[in-house]
Amino acid sequence: MAKKGKIPKPKDPSAALAGAEKPAIKWRTIAIIVAGFVVLWATSLMVLQSSQDSVFGYVMVGVVAVLTLVAIGFGIYVYRLTQRSRGIADILAEATDDEGRKRALAKLDEGDSKDAMNALARAQLVGRESPQDAIKILEEVDVDKAPAVLQDDVRANLGLLYLMHGRAKDARALADVIRLDRQPNAKAKGMYAAVCAEAFARTGKPEESVKLLDTYKADDPEFGEVQALLYRAEVYTYVAMKKRGRAQTAMSRLAKIDPNQLAPFFGKGTKPLLTKMATQALKAQGMAPRQKMKVQRRM
Repeated sequence: MAKKGKIPKPKDPSAALAGAEKPAIKWRTIAIIVAGFVVLWATSLMVLQSSQDSVFGYVMVGVVAVLTLVAIGFGIYVYRLTQRSRGIADILAEATDDEGRKRALAKLDEGDSKDAMNALARAQLVGRESPQDAIKILEEVDVDKAPAVLQDDVRANLGLLYLMHGRAKDARALADVIRLDRQPNAKAKGMYAAVCAEAFARTGKPEESVKLLDTYKADDPEFGEVQALLYRAEVYTYVAMKKRGRAQTAMSRLAKIDPNQLAPFFGKGTKPLLTKMATQALKAQGMAPRQKMKVQRRM
C-alpha cells in the first residue's frame, strides 16, 4: 500500500508488451467458410446437372465462382495483414525496458512511417515519454487510406491523446466518425466507447455519452484495463449533467484502479470542481496529490 502523501508510480506500459496476445489466424472460422463454399459448389453443380445445361445452371455456377475468387482474394489480404500484425507484435514484445524500446523504435523506423499499423506501434512506444510526438505520428497517418480494421484504432488512440491534453474539440471530430459496430474486440470497443463518450460529454452532448456508457459499463470485467478510461468518461459525463454524486463515485473508482489516472484533473485549466473531486478521491485512498503529477499513458 502506498504511503500517505505519495502517489504510487504508474505501471510501466511496456511491461505487458512481452505477454501481449499476438494476432492469429482463426482456423476454425476458415474451416467453416470453406465448408460453406463446398456446399455452394455442390449445390450449384447439382442444379447445373439437373437443369440440363440451362442458362440458370451456368449463371449459378458463375456466381459461385465469382464469390469464391472474392473470398480467396480477401483471405490473402487478411493473411498478409495478420502476418504484418504478428511482425509488429514481435517487435513490441522486445520493448520491455528503455533499451528494448530504442531497438523496437529503430526497427519500426525502417518501415513506412505513414503506415497505420506501424504508426500505432511507434505512437505506443513514443507516447510514454512524449505524448506530443505520439500525436504527431498519428496525425500523419492518412486514415481514409488505412485498412478498414485499423482506421478506428488510429482515430481512438489519437482522440484519447487529444483528450488527455485538453483538445476535446479535436477529439470530438474523430469521435463523430468512429464506428463501434465494426470492432469485434471487447477491450478495443470499450476504448472506443470511452473516447467517444468523453468527447461528447466535453463538447456539449452528455446525453449521447450516457447512451454509450449505459451500453459499455465501466464495471464490466471484460474491459480489463480499459475500465479506467470508461470511469474517466463517466466523471466528465456526470459533471456535465450536474450529477455530482455519480461523478464523485466514478472518480473514486478511477482512483482505486489507478491513482495516476487522476493526474490530468490537477492540470492547468481544469475546472476547480474536478480538481476538488480528484483530491477527495485520492484522500479516500489514503493519498494526497503532489504539487505536480505526471501521467504516463497506457495505449
